[in-house]
Amino acid sequence: MKVAIYEDNADVFYPLTNFFPQCYLRFGLGTIIDDFQHCFPKFRFDFIARDLFKFKITADHGPVMYLSSRCLLKEKLPLPKEEVKFTVNSEVVGFLKVSNPYPHDISEIAHAIKNIRKSKEINGLVLDNLCDLVKHSAAKLTDDFKVHHARLNHVGTGPARNRVVKRIEVIGRKQDFYVHKDAVVHDLVAVDVSGGPVFIDRGAIIRPFSMINGPAYIGEGSVVDRAKVTASVIGPYCRIGGEVEACIFQGYSNKCHEGFLGHSFVGEWVNLGALTTNSDLKNNYSSIRVKTGEKVIDSGMIKLGCFIGDHSKLGIGTLIPTGAVIGSFVNFFGGGMMPRYLPSFKWLGPGVEEKYALDKAVETARMVMNRRGVKLTREYENLIRANYKH
Repeated sequence: MKVAIYEDNADVFYPLTNFFPQCYLRFGLGTIIDDFQHCFPKFRFDFIARDLFKFKITADHGPVMYLSSRCLLKEKLPLPKEEVKFTVNSEVVGFLKVSNPYPHDISEIAHAIKNIRKSKEINGLVLDNLCDLVKHSAAKLTDDFKVHHARLNHVGTGPARNRVVKRIEVIGRKQDFYVHKDAVVHDLVAVDVSGGPVFIDRGAIIRPFSMINGPAYIGEGSVVDRAKVTASVIGPYCRIGGEVEACIFQGYSNKCHEGFLGHSFVGEWVNLGALTTNSDLKNNYSSIRVKTGEKVIDSGMIKLGCFIGDHSKLGIGTLIPTGAVIGSFVNFFGGGMMPRYLPSFKWLGPGVEEKYALDKAVETARMVMNRRGVKLTREYENLIRANYKH
């Protein structure tokens, strides 16, 4: 059997999905697709996404399970023998097809769902929009630690296996502090696992005078330097300083200096200049509204920070308002309060507001990626140029 993961309402996850499909969003200890692959370890996978990504679907013979990228399964699905729709709280999140016609692009998904009469309620979490990634992040981390407990023990528990020097303070059960055998945790580091476990992944470095409050994940190759990190997911190869609370970093991004970032999602290849700080609470404690694409969403959250698309750069002293949405390839400089919404490919500073020149954006991306040993491929450059046209 094959599993086909399809994009679902991708527009309400703008700008986080400009350069990769929904299922590659970081959520918990891994990405959404990691979750699916854990649930179906022996299955083949296909992907149905926007034409932008040019996925090629293999020919189908026999049963195919289609699942929405917005759905996180909370238990493994029993495999039915007939065509059926899967629902979470009566919302369709997938379906099983056993014969032709099989949908091969997003436009065919709704038609396939309409033609299946039988439905089956399943246990899962549905992400309504980008705000839910932040809203449910801590709970997802906690659940993932329970699900992946055996694997984490296999890579090594820090204090229990002497991978951490003695001058580290662990508050709570030391068994809830996991350190990969190839990670480095210096002395004069404090880790509080009383609120949830902490995992330091392969090659990550936690430097002196840092504090990590669980639940938290520090991804492969990331560096935490004199920082306070609370209830956050730091993806691979990030640089983190200052204070970070309830955030998700997709990967390859820098917040090296002092400044606060709270209840936010930061894409890839983002750089936040020194003292960049965001607001994640309105003065009147009211629900925070967020603009994504052409839609305005009431998050229902009183604590919500910002969403920053891939390759955006914010200069020193930038202040980010509550509920800000910053597109991809935004270059904001000069410090002070930035607008609450900025579309992609924007160059903005004192007395300057213009479109980011495409060739200049591509060359900057190439230089930034080369510094981390990542080549800007022709396919990725084409993605940049396609996004620019939109």
